[in-house]
Amino acid sequence: MAYIGLPYYGYCPIKITTSDDGSEQETLGAGKITRAVISYAGENDSESGELWAGDRREQRDNGSPTAKLTIDRSYLSLADEAELGGHKYEEETKTLERKDTDTPATVRVAALGKMKTPERKLVYRLIGYYRASFDPVSDTLNTSGKGVSYGTTKLTGAAECNAKGEFMKKQDFDDYNAALTALKTFLNILEG
Repeated sequence: MAYIGLPYYGYCPIKITTSDDGSEQETLGAGKITRAVISYAGENDSESGELWAGDRREQRDNGSPTAKLTIDRSYLSLADEAELGGHKYEEETKTLERKDTDTPATVRVAALGKMKTPERKLVYRLIGYYRASFDPVSDTLNTSGKGVSYGTTKLTGAAECNAKGEFMKKQDFDDYNAALTALKTFLNILEG
């Protein structure tokens, strides 16, 4: 299939509570959705191992799934950057402050892509990760020149399994409204 569009991306914060026995309980916060996204990529980063005996492979273990995430956005508000990075944000003065003790937020992240099948049929694909976190954002400012150039904000991070062992969800939809509803459900976006 050929990807032909990326209409939506979003995330929702996750609060993780660890019990005395070491088990984790996850609570989803209110999700957010945005259209200001250029690309959304998850690169498999799982470690696999093999056991060879008698000149042949006896066992193979793919390990726990992980992925390197890269999301290129045309705009990232300071409020969203602060929430994702675990930074302090002051709404009144529109100020983000980063400290050495900041811990990135744990989030659920997903995007909705448009695709064309070999039969030229339009399909919407949901690709979501159950647990992710992002590195602090790097800023690059450039002077204006003769030509027009656009700056983007690149989010980089990693995805891992959640407390239930869930890693990734992929789902295809023929209907746009059903796909958007599934994206909102996955990201805990409550209609109001």
